[in-house]
Amino acid sequence: MIQRIDVSGGHGYPLLLGAALDELGGHLKTAYGTSGHYLLITNDVVARYYADKLLDGMKDLKTDLITVPDGEQEKSLDRISKLTEQALQFKADRDTVVLALGGGVIGDLSGFFASIFMRGMRYIHIPTTLLSQIDSSIGGKVAVNHPSGKNLLGSFYAPQAVWTDFDTLQTLPWKEMRNGLAETIKHALVADPDLFEFIEEHAEAIKGLDYKIIKEMSLRSLAVKVKIVTEDEKEKGNRMLLNLGHSFGHALETEEAYQGVMHGEGVSIGIAAAANLSKERGLVNDKQLDRILNLLMKMDLPTTAKAHDRAVLLGHMSADKKNKAGNKVLILPVGIGRSVIAADCNDEEILRAWEKVIR
Repeated sequence: MIQRIDVSGGHGYPLLLGAALDELGGHLKTAYGTSGHYLLITNDVVARYYADKLLDGMKDLKTDLITVPDGEQEKSLDRISKLTEQALQFKADRDTVVLALGGGVIGDLSGFFASIFMRGMRYIHIPTTLLSQIDSSIGGKVAVNHPSGKNLLGSFYAPQAVWTDFDTLQTLPWKEMRNGLAETIKHALVADPDLFEFIEEHAEAIKGLDYKIIKEMSLRSLAVKVKIVTEDEKEKGNRMLLNLGHSFGHALETEEAYQGVMHGEGVSIGIAAAANLSKERGLVNDKQLDRILNLLMKMDLPTTAKAHDRAVLLGHMSADKKNKAGNKVLILPVGIGRSVIAADCNDEEILRAWEKVIR
């Protein structure tokens, strides 16, 4: 049975959870009729697993498939240009509906493309990874990267719906599962101490790919995201808390040209850096810091990065979207289950935080 959770705000939309891929066609016929045009955008890896299953349920609908190479580096203006050429070849117009089948990269890329092609098309997220199902598909953020920083070119552009088939997690490699776990641990640190404890208690079951436990964890994690983005759709206040670990992590991703550290790995290292900075400020104690670092490591997530010039990483942080009037704004954990927006972090203490995680 499909579970529906509505994300409200200025541009509300439903999360349809436990929704089988081959049932999407029936939903589209009900929502839009049978005469529309659909543009299915995915990557070559996801396409091998799921494109046929999705298309089988859309046999009566005009659907064209575009596949892009896998990888964070595809979130670029060059790829947007290629998508534009392909969409025009398929005679896409403003009434075409984009279907974004894949993880965070495909969701961001396809959503941004939909937001600007002919000044805007409708799109539907079909997340296939843990990270996208519990985090990136929720909230209406779409973007591509720039050599100067991650997600610098983007907008808020809500989907028509998010169609989530949890069965796709069963083909997900562990390294991709870890990507999502970093975001789940982030959600727990931001707003749900019980979720943090749940992950601690069920760590072995999660690593053993007990999908009943993983589904429960996922539902609790996405509930945190839904609540926060509903209250702050355009990231003017508390939604910034969801960037815990991202200021540090995005700096690493930028330095490695989006081809080294994976996003979840960057977030994990960023959480470790932020937690160490919190320890220096007295916001977490030794026991809490150990719990945070131990849980990340228990999930095979990194808490240290290979050698980089800390000053260069600090420079990358200057392009962070949270920054205000030239001041670096960081998200810092307060104990387990609460975080704060810190707008008074100076470069010296940020460099000391980097020192804790650079090896």
